[in-house]
Amino acid sequence: MVQQTTSVSGALKRYGLVALAFLHIAVGRGLHGTFGVFFVAMVDAFRWSRAATAGAISLAIIFEGACLPWAGGLIDRIGGRKTLMLGGVILAIGLGFSSTISAIWQFYFWVGIVSAAGIALIGMVPHVAILTRAFPQRRGTALGIAWAGGGVGIVLLVPVTQLMIDNWSWPMAYVGLAAITALLVIPPVQFFLPDSEKPGPTKLTGAKAQVDEHQSTDWTVKRALTNLAFWLLFIARTLASLGNQIIVTHQIAHAVDVGYTKVFAASMFGLMGVISIGGRIMFGYLADVMRRELVFTWVQIISAVGVFALLAMRDDTTPWLLYIYGVCYGLGQGSRALVLSAISADIFHGKHFGAIFGFFTFSIGIGGAIGAWLGGFLFDVMGNYTVSFWVSLACLIISVFIVLFSSRVVEAQKQIERK
Repeated sequence: MVQQTTSVSGALKRYGLVALAFLHIAVGRGLHGTFGVFFVAMVDAFRWSRAATAGAISLAIIFEGACLPWAGGLIDRIGGRKTLMLGGVILAIGLGFSSTISAIWQFYFWVGIVSAAGIALIGMVPHVAILTRAFPQRRGTALGIAWAGGGVGIVLLVPVTQLMIDNWSWPMAYVGLAAITALLVIPPVQFFLPDSEKPGPTKLTGAKAQVDEHQSTDWTVKRALTNLAFWLLFIARTLASLGNQIIVTHQIAHAVDVGYTKVFAASMFGLMGVISIGGRIMFGYLADVMRRELVFTWVQIISAVGVFALLAMRDDTTPWLLYIYGVCYGLGQGSRALVLSAISADIFHGKHFGAIFGFFTFSIGIGGAIGAWLGGFLFDVMGNYTVSFWVSLACLIISVFIVLFSSRVVEAQKQIERK
């Protein structure tokens, strides 16, 4: 009876960690979704060029990426509670002071540096490190449910932010987001993550324990950074992030350019967030029952269909193309990250995984920063987003072949180790 009670208590605790990850990822990904909304608002308010304005978003992405190894190291050293609460405080401060922006350097500082650091500390690296240790056998499903929070965040925060801008002004929208962040990020950490919680290697039995024990002993940061599979996955994630950020940063601007209203465009991309909730859960489950590289391939194919729909949209007489884009790209949105996270956890899982994963996800910052800026630069040069979206499509497709090749490398390395 005592053993059964302990088992139920442990299960509830683990599900609480999933709920916390869901909530934090909802806030973090939702704020990323608002980049496109504030991009339009800032261009309208200050008449900055699109490339210069998108540069602040690029800085936010790359600085967030630069903070991820630090976030992973903090998780390994001081535990989840302190790391996540620190992130919540920094993020709320960054968003609050963003309401005072009057020059472009302030936009770069408060959004591109301070807020980005806060998002990194409450985002995927800390929660992937926590969840992969709590769910060693159902990582894909646990990550899929947690990543579904990103879809909820997009659904709620993007249109709400647009409404706050329309009704209150963009400075008050930043104040509202700061208040939402302070409420949804900090208090739940105290509820779901005990003060004594400090992640360590998961205790397992049987063959799985032997595998994890080997990984925990051997996979240091130094060894991972000299491994070919690590860099192949790093490049694939960089390309996937680059292609994705071109789309998510400039999707609203493109829809407005072809004739749709800002509120309609923001609401449509909110629909994409709704679709992404089911996509993340579905692909997370599939990643546990199928080859994860194959699941990643299907994620990118479906996303590519959405990009083709966006490319075909020339005016406001074909809203059905916008719906196709919202459904197809929504299914893939966020799913590529969770599948790649599960793949990396399979290979590099161990007591140093937090730090290793932090270095791995720095690829998101590099690719995302280039993508956000490149989309704006190509628009300024070409006068439209056609070339930008074709670049995005190429990045999504190439990343598939790199991930498939990385699986061959991993198998070859395993055969060498067995000998």
